[in-house]
Amino acid sequence: MQAGTYRVRFDADTVISLEREVIVRAGQPTSIEVMLNPAPPPPAAAPPPPAVVEKPTESAVGPAGMPQILSIVDLAEKQLSGNQARRETLVACSGNTRTTLVLLNQDQADRLYDGAETEYYVVAGQGAVRLDSREMPLSAGSYVSIPRNTKHGIVKRGNRALILLSVLSGEPCEQAK
Repeated sequence: MQAGTYRVRFDADTVISLEREVIVRAGQPTSIEVMLNPAPPPPAAAPPPPAVVEKPTESAVGPAGMPQILSIVDLAEKQLSGNQARRETLVACSGNTRTTLVLLNQDQADRLYDGAETEYYVVAGQGAVRLDSREMPLSAGSYVSIPRNTKHGIVKRGNRALILLSVLSGEPCEQAK
């Protein structure tokens, strides 16, 4: 080593580190006497936090219904009497799916379902579905699927009632049918 002042560090896993200043002179041997102290044992590892067991969130499910077999056309014809703005007949209700027959004699106000999807099937009549201020025509045999959180409305056209089969899925039924 060249002559000069050095900072020397003595270090190991099992001892306490020690630093010392050492002066090295030209042409002279330099000896250093060092006594190292043993390091204390490492602290015991903290126990791991208890595992968090998340229970799957149980979505609310309505009561189970009964199987339904019927003629939608016959049911619609029975409901045609009267001139109410909107007439709804529960067809089936089970778990998180509710099916209704809807007769519209006037436009339906806009709707928004946060937690449910809506499907419409046009049984008879003419109308339009309103999505984002756009209207798309509907006639017998038309099908519409509305995802959750989508504002929509149904508009009646013509002189006859607009008859829809409406399926709402994602919200519990109030009563089984």
